[in-house]
Amino acid sequence: MSNLLFRLFLFCALPLYSLAQDSTATRSLVGCVSGNCDNGLGSYRTSNGNLYTGNFSNGKYHGAGKIEYKDGDIYEGSFALGKMSGKGVYTYRDGTTYDGTFANGKMEGSGIMTYVSGNRYEGSFSNNMKSGQGTYFFNDSSRYEGNFVSDKMDGAGKITYANGDYYSGNFVKGKQTGKGTYRYHDGNEYTGDFVNGTFSGSGKLVLTDGSSYEGEFKNDNMEGFGIFYYNNGDLYIGTFLNGKYNGCGTYFYSNGDRYTGDYLNNQSHGTGTFIEASGEGTTYHYLNGDIIGEGIQLYNFAINNSSSTQKQNTSTEEISKQEQAEPAQIVKAEPETPVKSEPTISTKTEAPITTKTEPSISTKSEPVIVTKPDPVKENEPIAIVSPPKPNSITNNTGQICMVCKGKGKIHQAELRKNKMVTKDISNGLGPRNFVTYSVNEIVRPAGNVTCGKCQGTGKLLND
Repeated sequence: MSNLLFRLFLFCALPLYSLAQDSTATRSLVGCVSGNCDNGLGSYRTSNGNLYTGNFSNGKYHGAGKIEYKDGDIYEGSFALGKMSGKGVYTYRDGTTYDGTFANGKMEGSGIMTYVSGNRYEGSFSNNMKSGQGTYFFNDSSRYEGNFVSDKMDGAGKITYANGDYYSGNFVKGKQTGKGTYRYHDGNEYTGDFVNGTFSGSGKLVLTDGSSYEGEFKNDNMEGFGIFYYNNGDLYIGTFLNGKYNGCGTYFYSNGDRYTGDYLNNQSHGTGTFIEASGEGTTYHYLNGDIIGEGIQLYNFAINNSSSTQKQNTSTEEISKQEQAEPAQIVKAEPETPVKSEPTISTKTEAPITTKTEPSISTKSEPVIVTKPDPVKENEPIAIVSPPKPNSITNNTGQICMVCKGKGKIHQAELRKNKMVTKDISNGLGPRNFVTYSVNEIVRPAGNVTCGKCQGTGKLLND
């Protein structure tokens, strides 16, 4: 009985074993698996496990076909002489697909690459890489339109970001490098040099409030020498570091006042001079924006500047009014009574008498011009005005200084000014966000400063 059962088991199990053996042999078979693999339709397995099913010509893949790679990639499309050629779709094992043209077994020509992330490229390919003109769509709705080299943005192009910012210019190996323009969605705009995606080199930054900066940049910040034009008329010329006034510079206020000196992080730091539009100037020592010690008045600068300003303000109209107020006397010619032409000399002064027959302007600072209104007796003296006496302050050394009244100090009232500064408030997170605002600061504290005329001595030691 047991022998009969054993025979029945062998009879039933033998077909199953044979079928399993045949399936394994088929899967491991190298070469033509089925059909006509020379000239016709068939299936062919390569030594590395790839399986091709499709048309053959002279023993090579030719025409429509499909190849399944051992690693999971699949290509379905056109073949020529054993290689992918013409239109086809290549699907990678991760789900990325290429739908386009092939040549000599590689992506060549135009096509669409769709990534699992949602990014998509439409454009030109060469040697399996994005190359030439194309558009890359990012999954956040950003996009790049321009030239590609070896799968990277390279050459002229434009990238538009999801927030509305855009860059138009040159790219090198996927980074903004060269000349270009970056425009923020809020209207601020930078035009100039880029290095690896940052403002670096020479450029111009224009803000929506009308302010602008022209000069040097480094790593997206104003750095080096530059000029900042503010919308309120103020102007800064000098050096920057990390987007702030640092080093030597001059800040011009719209009303004509100015500060020239050292800066540290937008604050006066070191030696600096504040000069009012009127010409009065004071030099101070600053520490992080605070004035240390007393200042020194720039007296000579103030005098020279005010004098030149006064000269510039003198107009021809004022001279004409002066001529009308002080008309010169004209000599009347009377031939019946001749007058001697020799000049009359006064014994009271050695200054010569000048006789003119043309209108002249009389001023208080010059000798009076004397004319003969009518014939006079030869022995009658002519009154002559003496020249002004010399100023005792400038001609007598050791005298008390009239500017400080001998105190050596001059009291000045406090003076505050609003200074404009620009700051990037992005803190390095996301695109740059430049804003301009004013800072109120004391440029001249209330108190005494050293007299610039006598240098603090209270007396005039030199002419």
